[in-house]
Amino acid sequence: MTRHATLEQAVTVFANLDLTLADATIGLYDAKYHYLVWRPVTAIREGSTAGNPRIIGDPGWNPLAVTAPDSSYPGAHATISQAAATVLSAFYGDHQRLTVRSDADPGVTRTFGGFQAAANEATLSRIFAGQHTMIDLVAGQQLGRHVAGFVLHHLGSAPADAR
Repeated sequence: MTRHATLEQAVTVFANLDLTLADATIGLYDAKYHYLVWRPVTAIREGSTAGNPRIIGDPGWNPLAVTAPDSSYPGAHATISQAAATVLSAFYGDHQRLTVRSDADPGVTRTFGGFQAAANEATLSRIFAGQHTMIDLVAGQQLGRHVAGFVLHHLGSAPADAR
């Protein structure tokens, strides 16, 4: 995506984006330490201890990625990706083609038709990696969307249709 923005436009977008991401991060960690939901690795390994004889744990199960040492709910990637997609879509519309490259996977390039598509893929990647359940991710996206809407409304610098 190539944008030729004035300094004022760029500052406005970054102010909205940065404040939204900071507030979304605060909100998600507040929720994580309030709800204390097991990660899939804990739930699967220790399922037999849940008090339901029909649940059988698998102590040898491992996720595809190293699991973060905090609670599962809400999902951080989902929250942050959705918050960013909501803010960027408010300024540029969601149908902005973007290309993403990763230092973790040199040579790998991902192209998306819009901000929401990129946010959805980042969100779902956490299920594929064995880090979250869908409940975590839906809650994360909802939190990100709500925080972004709040910031866009109260900062007062988003386009009128985003407020």
